[in-house]
Amino acid sequence: MNRIILSSLFVFFIWPVHGQVLKGDTVLDSRTGIKYPTIIINGTCWMTKNINIGVMVKNTNQTNNGIIEKTCYDNDTCNCNVYGGLYTYREAMKYSVADSQGVCPDCWHVATKQDWLDLYKLGRNGNVMQQLKADKNFSPAWDGNNTIGLNIIPAGLAYDSIFGRKNDWAIFWSSTPFDKDYAWSFEMDNYYRILNGYTDIKMTNTYLVRNAFSIRCVKNKQKQKK
Repeated sequence: MNRIILSSLFVFFIWPVHGQVLKGDTVLDSRTGIKYPTIIINGTCWMTKNINIGVMVKNTNQTNNGIIEKTCYDNDTCNCNVYGGLYTYREAMKYSVADSQGVCPDCWHVATKQDWLDLYKLGRNGNVMQQLKADKNFSPAWDGNNTIGLNIIPAGLAYDSIFGRKNDWAIFWSSTPFDKDYAWSFEMDNYYRILNGYTDIKMTNTYLVRNAFSIRCVKNKQKQKK
């Protein structure tokens, strides 16, 4: 797994403050017919499911061919139906960082680094990671308490023909690049009280863009008229 976990750059732990959460509308992705519930977090509307769009390819053989392609964990379409697709950074961005829409529907974008950072403002008397993660009553279940309602699930990741850590790890690409080989991502692990490194959400730019991670979409904010 050393090709996946590359720690040559920066990792940050960030502690949260308070914020506001409201239930949003359910959004229909007309490209697939899939419905996505939403919540509004401090004025920002998030989908509460991982995006699932594209033609499944074997392993992470996603290419710049004008067609959205996805990887399903263990090359099993059932896993995409449950956990959403896994996308290399370049595929998630549709091979252009000029527009953060990427694989998201019109009027939505792949969550930016700042979008993810803003989630830290939601912490309510405790660990923000646990508040973002699905709980034992959600399907698929995880070990969070889901008090924020973002329903983060442990979809794992893929690299080439390697699949790993489904059911105990969630990792998301942001739309924000770091350089040509790395981009910013956000990860959540099982909750290990005795390991300080695994008790909160982490932001990092230590993963090669060839890794395939989950994607969350955020609604574009309307520009105010002058």
